[in-house]
Amino acid sequence: MAIITIGDLFPDLTFETYSGRTLAVSEAVKDKPKTVIWVNRFIGCRTCQYDMDSLAEEYASFTQRDAQVFVVIQSKRESILSQKGDWSVPFDIICDPRREIYRALDVHPTATKEDRIPKTKEGLERLAQKQQAIKSGNYVSGPVEGEAQQLPALFIIGSDRKVLYAHYAVDSVDIPNVEELLNLLDTL
Repeated sequence: MAIITIGDLFPDLTFETYSGRTLAVSEAVKDKPKTVIWVNRFIGCRTCQYDMDSLAEEYASFTQRDAQVFVVIQSKRESILSQKGDWSVPFDIICDPRREIYRALDVHPTATKEDRIPKTKEGLERLAQKQQAIKSGNYVSGPVEGEAQQLPALFIIGSDRKVLYAHYAVDSVDIPNVEELLNLLDTL
């Protein structure tokens, strides 16, 4: 499929969530003016765990904006349970171990781990800050699932599935953090 851009109609994909629900995108977004779809790697990724915990900590700020969040990862429900126990987060996690959503949205991995590393001074600083936060949080790596070098992507879509924001990362930290994401929601 082609890269998704602002103004496109987001594909009406069907997905299964960590909580056991099966939904179509049209059904999932219809009651919220803004839905964030954050495409990430897998539950064994410490960075992904950190990102999801950051989202959970600030989720009230999303609901205050009448927005909701779905995080797409390449993990099965069983992998999440194995890694995190009966993990309770205030948003839905989309389990996509067959990477169907990644392919449908044209979200690709890099060829090597080195390719995922930022190349700019700002990117390297952002990576160092994130690595320090991850280290402080005592996050534990788990098994690799899917594409280990998967890059993230972020989409914000309206209740009509119209894409309001689309970003395909060029490295592992080329993605808005939670504060930047909240600011984006305020400007759309």
